[in-house]
Amino acid sequence: MSTTECIKVIDANAEEVITNKADEREKKWWIDGNYKTIDKDRLPLILIEGVSYEEFEKKCEITNASKYWEFRDGIVVIFELPNRDHEYAHSAFSRQFEHQDPQSTVDSCRSATCHATPGRITRGSSKQPDDSFMPTLLPRPARNPCDLQGNPWPTIIAEVANSESLSRIIHMTTQFWLAPNRVEDVAINSVVQQAYKLQNVHGNYQPVQIIEFGTIDRNNQPYNGCTAAGMCIMNIFPGCIFRGYPQVPPYPINNVVIDFFPIQQAIFRAM
Repeated sequence: MSTTECIKVIDANAEEVITNKADEREKKWWIDGNYKTIDKDRLPLILIEGVSYEEFEKKCEITNASKYWEFRDGIVVIFELPNRDHEYAHSAFSRQFEHQDPQSTVDSCRSATCHATPGRITRGSSKQPDDSFMPTLLPRPARNPCDLQGNPWPTIIAEVANSESLSRIIHMTTQFWLAPNRVEDVAINSVVQQAYKLQNVHGNYQPVQIIEFGTIDRNNQPYNGCTAAGMCIMNIFPGCIFRGYPQVPPYPINNVVIDFFPIQQAIFRAM
């Protein structure tokens, strides 16, 4: 595992080209919920074609796959596989956030679906994060809603990249989450066996902060910079968390401090 990025957009135009199509064995995830036959090196993978969005949503509920599939003009794409490392990482992140909000001024929306164009599902227009956070008192219905119910966009998104490529998750971040009038900040936890060199990632973007919290650095050398609590931390500022919140400042809570040592240890326990 390597880095955590908090990404802000300058511009990113790299469009993903998907050529792999599921064979009959791999389609079992769609048919009966069995994903064990899929090789992560085949991702992203076209699972099925010619389906409606309603059918896609229903199948996601049955197979509990909504965080791992994406709907694109009648095509269902697999971009991630269920993984204990993945679940432990985002759960450890979310617990820290919630513990620093004792008055429950921010809702953890978990993996609620957000639509770029509520009421009109188009290519790549609906996504689910691993977790999301939204101030409780944001106006409803929102001026720029994220769903048909009029809910506002979350202000903070937490994503984990495991079998999903870092370049793909950054593209999704820059093109979807951080598009105008949507999310304020995105934290990406990259959990991989070999560290990435960020200069090789397609797209023109500006990292706000890069934190090494694993056992190898970006040059694939042993790294001992995250061996105890407090060594690798990230601050999420209240101005980002409470964007659009009425009657602030003062803010209901101060900086949310995320310590990556507990996240690292949670991932190790999952391995």
